[in-house]
Amino acid sequence: MKDSFGCQRASRSTVFLAVFLVAIISALAIGLTIANYRFAATSPGGNDFIPRWLGTRLLLDRGQNPYSDETSTAIQQFIYGRPAKDNEDQVLFVYPLYSTLLFAPFALIGDYVLARAVWMTTLEIALLALAIVSLRLTNWRPSLPIVAMTLLLALIWYHGARPLINGNPSILMALFVGATLLAIKVERDVIAGVLLALSTIKPQAVILIVPLVLIWAYSRRRFRLMASTLASLALLFLLAAIIEPSWFFQNIGQVMSYPDYTLAGTPGAIFESWWPQTGGWLGLALTLIISGLLIWQWRNAWNSPFDILLPVALLTLAATNLIGITTAASNYVALFPGVVLVAAFLQRGQSRFRDWPALILMIGLLVGLWLLFWSSRSGRTQSPIMFFPLPVLLILTMPFLARAARN
Repeated sequence: MKDSFGCQRASRSTVFLAVFLVAIISALAIGLTIANYRFAATSPGGNDFIPRWLGTRLLLDRGQNPYSDETSTAIQQFIYGRPAKDNEDQVLFVYPLYSTLLFAPFALIGDYVLARAVWMTTLEIALLALAIVSLRLTNWRPSLPIVAMTLLLALIWYHGARPLINGNPSILMALFVGATLLAIKVERDVIAGVLLALSTIKPQAVILIVPLVLIWAYSRRRFRLMASTLASLALLFLLAAIIEPSWFFQNIGQVMSYPDYTLAGTPGAIFESWWPQTGGWLGLALTLIISGLLIWQWRNAWNSPFDILLPVALLTLAATNLIGITTAASNYVALFPGVVLVAAFLQRGQSRFRDWPALILMIGLLVGLWLLFWSSRSGRTQSPIMFFPLPVLLILTMPFLARAARN
């Protein structure tokens, strides 16, 4: 009887604790949303969110194709108050049609300011979740000040705060990728496949990590991971095709036109703007060097344990941005686990000062990236120089960490 009563008391305590935590988290989320609403009401913006919110809303309300000229004009009218000029951002929907599943709950909110506030709360929670996932990925058990610094860095460093303010879905993509790697680590392969498929809401950011995971899964005979990824992608494509059979080709058309109205998004294009005579060749050389590095590291990851896959996967995410694929610095938030992995490596040993290298790295990235942005920006537009520091850091360090993991 004592055991029975003891189990009942333990069960009630667990339920009470769960209810208490849910209440606290809900209260914090509501308070955060109120603060975000006040910010959104006084600080117009969120231009990376508007095309997806309005495009999805028009699809739900009117059955209107998000890739149609009619929808594009409606988005431009919302942002500019008129159709966009040829030299302006055309603010097209651009994303895969199945991404509307993600945006639908926010598109049901008719008040844009409220929708943006709720979206910002979601992104803030996602940034904190990404920090926690990053710590678990690296098996790092740092001191409380380092944990606090990691959470703070995730929220306010340049590559987290800027997409947050702009409302860029890259933050959710980053969380999906990080959670995919964590699920692979703990051998939850079905969940990992679903999360990896969801990360393709920004396909240009994960175009190389998806085949890497599939190749690695095959080499390790993790066939459930392969099947879950491919089946989830097929289901997403099928659902989109039911809504709009030709969505894929329309999406490709918008993606192909994207470089025509945005800032240079590849090293080659950036180098050409700096050095018109030799920039193109320098970009090609960089593509060849990075391609060779990836082939070498992917071979090392073949049939290797997860501890080796992790730095190779993070190297791949970093290299994707410099290999010649049109991308944007907003996608660099997905590289946060790489920062944590480097910090964890720097904190090895038992010295009384062992926290300092990790703290210096984090503070250096926090301050350095913001200083570089403010000193090089043109108005509110970031300089192309912002494309390079973080990916270069990880491209230089990840092969070394992969080798350390092997040894």
